[in-house]
Amino acid sequence: MEGENKRKRGGIPLDFQLLLPSTDAGPEPQLVVVPSAAATGPAEEPVSAADAEPEPHGEETCMSDETLDFKIRRFRNLVGSTMPSNLPDRGNKLRATLKRYEAEMERRRLRGIAKGNDGCEKPKQSHSSSSVGASNGLSGGAPVSKFGSRLLMKLDEDVCLRNASQPQHSHRLRPRNGQTLVLVDEEEPQLIETNEQADKVDDCMKDIMVYYPSREDPESVEICYSDLKCLAPEGYLSSTIMNFYIRYLQQPRSPRDRGRCDYHFFNTYFYKKLKEAVLKERGDKEALFVKFRRWWKGVNIFEKAYIFLPIHEQLHWSLVIICIPDKEDESGPIVLHLDSLGYHSSRSVFDSVKSFLKEEWNYLNNQGEDPFELPIANKIWKNLPRRIDEKKIMVPQQKNDYDCGLFVLFFMERFIEDAPERLKKMGLDMFGRQWFKPEEASDLRRKIRDILMIKFKSASENRSASDP
Repeated sequence: MEGENKRKRGGIPLDFQLLLPSTDAGPEPQLVVVPSAAATGPAEEPVSAADAEPEPHGEETCMSDETLDFKIRRFRNLVGSTMPSNLPDRGNKLRATLKRYEAEMERRRLRGIAKGNDGCEKPKQSHSSSSVGASNGLSGGAPVSKFGSRLLMKLDEDVCLRNASQPQHSHRLRPRNGQTLVLVDEEEPQLIETNEQADKVDDCMKDIMVYYPSREDPESVEICYSDLKCLAPEGYLSSTIMNFYIRYLQQPRSPRDRGRCDYHFFNTYFYKKLKEAVLKERGDKEALFVKFRRWWKGVNIFEKAYIFLPIHEQLHWSLVIICIPDKEDESGPIVLHLDSLGYHSSRSVFDSVKSFLKEEWNYLNNQGEDPFELPIANKIWKNLPRRIDEKKIMVPQQKNDYDCGLFVLFFMERFIEDAPERLKKMGLDMFGRQWFKPEEASDLRRKIRDILMIKFKSASENRSASDP
C-alpha cells in the first residue's frame, strides 16, 4: 500500500538515455509533416521538408503591402500595354515579375499576415486560435492555446526582425570593433562598415529641409530627407526629385550655359493642368485658360527656342520638347515626343500640346501681339494653328520598368548639350536609338543622390553652427 502511494506521488519514471539518444546514434532524422486525418480526409503519403514548397526569397518579401500593391498595379498596366513588345525579351521578365508579386500578395492573404513599412510581417488579428496555427505551418484545423498563439506570433516577429537586420543573399558574422564581416556570394570574407553610421546620418537629416536653388527663390523646390528614398535602386522618381533636377539643369554652371535663357522648363504638375484647361468643353474654357496662363506669367513662350514639358501619366514618365525654329527657317513650331518605353500615346500627347499652342496663339492675337517681334515668320504666324509639326522621336530605350524618370531628365540634359541655338527640321537627325547608352541615363540616379546629399550635409552643418 505504501509503495503504491509512493508511485502515485512520484509520477512516471523516465529513462532519459532511452528517450534522448546520443548524437552519435546516427544521422539526424528528417522532418516529416503529416497532415491531420480529420482535416484532409483519407490518409496521404508523408510530405518531407525537402519536397515542401520553398518560402519566397525575392525582393517582394521585403516590400510593405502598400509598395507591393503599387508594384502589382504598375506591372499590370505595363503588361497590358504595347511596351513589352519593345523589350529585348518581349516582356517575359516583366510577366514573370508580375506573377511573383501576385504570388507574394496571395501568400500574405492566405497566411493572414500584413507587412508594414518596417519590412516586418505582423500576423493579422484572428478571432480563432486555429487560424494562427494554420498560418504558421501547424496541422490544419488543430486548435492552439492562447499561450501557443502568442508564442507563434512572437517567433514570427523575431524571425522577421532577424531577417530585416541582415543583407539579402549574404551571411552575417559576429560584429567586432564596430565592423561586420559579410560573406558575399560565397566569396572571401569582406570587411565592411555597419549601418550604424548611416543610421546616425539619417537621424540628423530626417528633419532637415532643403530649398533649391534657395529659399528666397519663388520657384524653389522644397525637399525633405525622406524624398531621397525614391533614389534607392529600382525606385520610381517622385515629382519632388524630378522638379529638383529640372531646376538644377536651369542653373548656369559655365559661360556656355548662359544661353539657357532661351529655354523654358515647366514642372511635372503642368501637363495635368494643361489638359484640364485646353480639353475642357466650351463655356468657361476661355476664362479657365486665362487663369491657366499664370503658369508662365510674364513669359512669351513663342520667343523661346525650346520648351520642356515632362509628362506623368499611368505611372510612367515621358517628355515633350516644343521647338520654335528661326525666322529664316520659315516653319512653325515642332512638337517632339520622347518616350523611353513607347508607353504613352503620342497621338494623345500631340493633340493636347497642339491645343495648348493654339489657345496661346489665339490669346496673344486678341491682345494685339506684334508678330514682327517674334522669331517666327509673319506668314507662318498668321496661320500658325495649321503650321504646327509633330514628331515622335526614336530614343534609347530603358531596360527595366523603373528608370523612366531618369531617362526624361537625361533627355533634357543631353538635349541641352547637343541641340543648336534653334532647331531645324534637318536637325532631328541628332536623335536615334544610338543617341546615348541607356546605362548613362540609369547612372543619373547616383549623381542626383550625391548632389542632394551634399545639399543636406551643408544644411545640417549650417543649422548646427547657428544652433549649437
